Amino acid sequence: MRNIFSNNQELLNSKKTLILLDAAAAGAGSFSVESIVGAAINQILFIGEPGAEDSEIIKTHAGTAPSGSTVTLATNLVFAHDQGTPIYIIDWDQVEISYEATIGAGHTVLDTIALQADQIETQYTDNTYSSGYYYIRFKNTITSTFSDYSDPIPWGGWAQNQVGRIIEDAMAQNKLKKFTEFVTHQFCIREINACLTYIRKKLKKWHSMQVFDYSLGKTARGTYKFAFPSDCWKYSNKSILNLRIGTGTNLTYKDKHEWEEELEGVAHTTLVSSVTAGGTSLYLTNPGDFKSSGSIKIGSQDITYTALNMTTGEATGIPATGTGAITANITAGDDIWQGAEEGAPEIYTVVDGYILTYPICSSTNTSKNVWLDYWTEAPSVDSDADEIDQVREDAVRYWLSWMIRNMVKNDGKRDYNDGDWIMFADTVKDAISIELKTSGQKSHATPYVNTIIH
Repeated sequence: MRNIFSNNQELLNSKKTLILLDAAAAGAGSFSVESIVGAAINQILFIGEPGAEDSEIIKTHAGTAPSGSTVTLATNLVFAHDQGTPIYIIDWDQVEISYEATIGAGHTVLDTIALQADQIETQYTDNTYSSGYYYIRFKNTITSTFSDYSDPIPWGGWAQNQVGRIIEDAMAQNKLKKFTEFVTHQFCIREINACLTYIRKKLKKWHSMQVFDYSLGKTARGTYKFAFPSDCWKYSNKSILNLRIGTGTNLTYKDKHEWEEELEGVAHTTLVSSVTAGGTSLYLTNPGDFKSSGSIKIGSQDITYTALNMTTGEATGIPATGTGAITANITAGDDIWQGAEEGAPEIYTVVDGYILTYPICSSTNTSKNVWLDYWTEAPSVDSDADEIDQVREDAVRYWLSWMIRNMVKNDGKRDYNDGDWIMFADTVKDAISIELKTSGQKSHATPYVNTIIH
């Protein structure tokens, strides 16, 4: 037997709420609310709070729109409701449960059941399977639309290092069998991410967050810009361990000031609009640093022009054929250079989420891999199936148990004398101590000057 739960409280978070103006009797086909703003035909209403025995889910009328303070219902109320009862306008009224033996094998729908408004969680019990994976998604019976599927829920429960298991353990540590109004699944996910960020700030360079030999792409003549990996800090070189081209030596980092010195006398802009081969003019985005006539480099092409309009950015007098002609189509946004050095890239800098290299790549240095060794950003989670690495697993469990206790027993105030906080702090301290001894990478210290006295 396996019980599958979906959390009802999460469906109400951030939803538009109506408030009963007068008490509503059981069997009534309408009720009055303080304001009908947001109410409409064909809506799903959750009346009351999850877990209250007289809570219910009902729909607004399909043809009679709310008017004045009155909301007309599609069916009559089952329960009586007191004045001031909250009414949530929600997206779904059913939950569909599916199964598959192995991930990716294809879902088989087991059942679709109504949300159980009088429970904190809607529960489904399966007595058929003893292994495999379950999935749930929500359904709107008015529009026959569905939410996205959940992550796969293993029959045997979450693994020790999965978010779902950590949440279960922290809840059990606080003797909570179900989520509450304030200790929700969303709260737990948010606190786990806060913990991961806290740990990351304590030590920037954890060996478990190292990525080696990541390919940024390949070199091509005229290229100099490469996008950071999505999980890498993009706004400085602090996350970069090494950057190299092919089997060459590591490139040297230059800050913005040093970079500008290296590119002194070099003009750079981009192409305004695409130009086909044989075109005799093109437009520069910012022509101010370019010569009134001369040669420019776009990708692998050397293009000559006889005149440049500094107001419009139009370069004219480009030969239709032969030397200096546009021999292949060029695209809006392509880089335009004048006076740039070509060769094997030797230096790099970081600007606006990109790694820039120089000299720009020459024809003899093309098709080489651009390799990056880096540290990832602080990890984050968003579902029960996500995994926490071994270094952080125990620390996260202590943190979450501590934060849940703060919410349940201390009105959200943080108790730094709590046993779980002390265990968390000790665990992180020990992990940092071990990390500094075993990371395998050297960190170069920067001298710190406290005071200079003349």
